[in-house]
Amino acid sequence: MSTTRSLTTPSGVIRFPAYIPVTTFGGKYPLDRLIQPYLPRLAPAVMVSHHYAKQMKQRPRLPVLIDSGGFAALFEGSRILEENGLGILETHLGETPERLSPMDVLEFQEEHADVAFTLDFPIPPSMEEEEASKRQRLSIANAIWAIRNRRRKEMPLYACIQSWDATSAASCAAELARHPFDGFAIGGLVPRARNWELIESIVSAVLAEIDGRPLHVFGLGKPETTATLFEMGVDSVDSSSYVKLAADGKKWSHPDFRLEDPSTPELLNLAIQNLATASDHSLPIQVRQSKEQHLQPF
Repeated sequence: MSTTRSLTTPSGVIRFPAYIPVTTFGGKYPLDRLIQPYLPRLAPAVMVSHHYAKQMKQRPRLPVLIDSGGFAALFEGSRILEENGLGILETHLGETPERLSPMDVLEFQEEHADVAFTLDFPIPPSMEEEEASKRQRLSIANAIWAIRNRRRKEMPLYACIQSWDATSAASCAAELARHPFDGFAIGGLVPRARNWELIESIVSAVLAEIDGRPLHVFGLGKPETTATLFEMGVDSVDSSSYVKLAADGKKWSHPDFRLEDPSTPELLNLAIQNLATASDHSLPIQVRQSKEQHLQPF
């Protein structure tokens, strides 16, 4: 596809195809905090889940994409409720249940996001068809509610697509494509990653329905996978794999390489190298020098 495609956001232009790293805020993943100062040099934007974005005290110096955090529907004890035709996510992560509605998500995104994604509910491969259809129906209803109620027109709003095969993906995309979304995003592909034929069929089915508008794919971040998705016509992907691999002492450019008990500077260097490989960027000079010195501290 043409590399001239892009998305204009309040904090800058995202040029496609784009590999967008996932990051978090708060203290749960300290390596994310260490790598964040390097992200503007290596990435066109950053993806943050709604849950972690609520802990963001200072915005990164690049466009911030905020998804709905609907993946929490997969957590033990979580429930998807239907109220007034919309889907509500109830989670039990603490002492008291927390509820997340399309209004909660949109209001937060309009205050903090440069690009927003609608509240959707993932459909695992093993899910019964009745529950899968309910989750898809409520994901569609939430998306339509959001596009009708958004106030910040300059904030691109992507409709999230959940499906279990090409037919259900095409049906969902066709329904959403009737509305003026700025783009679309396919979720639920990570647990299906080993079935590449299925992923290809879902992506192709969606592309055929969305009238050339941008398409994002959640979670598939291996460099070889993203390259194929970009060739198919996907505009952007997001992933936290670059930092998860680093936490294991590994790097994409050398699959047989592994550091045992890496130090904090070594972890940071690995994460930066992995992101540079995934995003096809050259490394910052400090990292190149450290790499030549066998990943010694800066």
